[in-house]
Amino acid sequence: MKVTEKQFKFLSDLVYRECGINLHEGKKQLLQARLAKRLRHTGIQSVSDYLDFLAGNNGELIHFLDAISTNHTFFFRESHHFECLQAEHEHIWCAASSSGEEPYSIMIYCLEKGFRPNILGTDISTKVLSTATRGIYPDEKVKNLPMNIVKKYFQKGQGQWADHIKVKDEIKKTIRFERFNLLTNPPPRQQFNVIFCRNVLIYFDNFIKTKVINMLYGALKTNGILIIGGAESLTNIQHQYKYIRPSVYKKAG
Repeated sequence: MKVTEKQFKFLSDLVYRECGINLHEGKKQLLQARLAKRLRHTGIQSVSDYLDFLAGNNGELIHFLDAISTNHTFFFRESHHFECLQAEHEHIWCAASSSGEEPYSIMIYCLEKGFRPNILGTDISTKVLSTATRGIYPDEKVKNLPMNIVKKYFQKGQGQWADHIKVKDEIKKTIRFERFNLLTNPPPRQQFNVIFCRNVLIYFDNFIKTKVINMLYGALKTNGILIIGGAESLTNIQHQYKYIRPSVYKKAG
């Protein structure tokens, strides 16, 4: 399977328009590999036939974007950010929650501190949201967590699941997972005390970053906090946030 320059431009423009990810020429092999998986899955033989199929099928568009999106996370990633969380932070949005490790980690942290927020976890990928909803992970995902935390909040799998762990139901039911496109969906009607949007802005150019972080600004309550990834910043972006410290910004009153 070979993607022509015209086809690559069409698909890269589509990805940019739908979810803001910039697939430059250096990402052509990545796109070809992910596209090949969709062709195998759908049984379509040629790229041109797949593009025709994609044009009239919104469900396949979602699957295609799932295949393109890169999702890598783990429990308590960059957990120093959690120190910003306080009991008055009742509503938290994990706006790029991937397969669920981030919102589950936040809930566990808050419970250990004696409070229970309402957490919304969203992602563009239905595949990772399915994993998040199930709450089942390879047990290596928790190997670096303290044993008392693992025993308190996770169940060890049995039989065919012997090498997996499951988030306990009392934790799972406290988090709501939904599909959400940061680029095209209107902001949630609800406003939040804290929004985590970590390790996703790095894939956007400044135009898309500006659009996304200003949408998130509208979803924050006054004095609400935006937390981005450690490798990210809002430098050279027009915004109204007040800088607090690296990765942490505030919606000032």
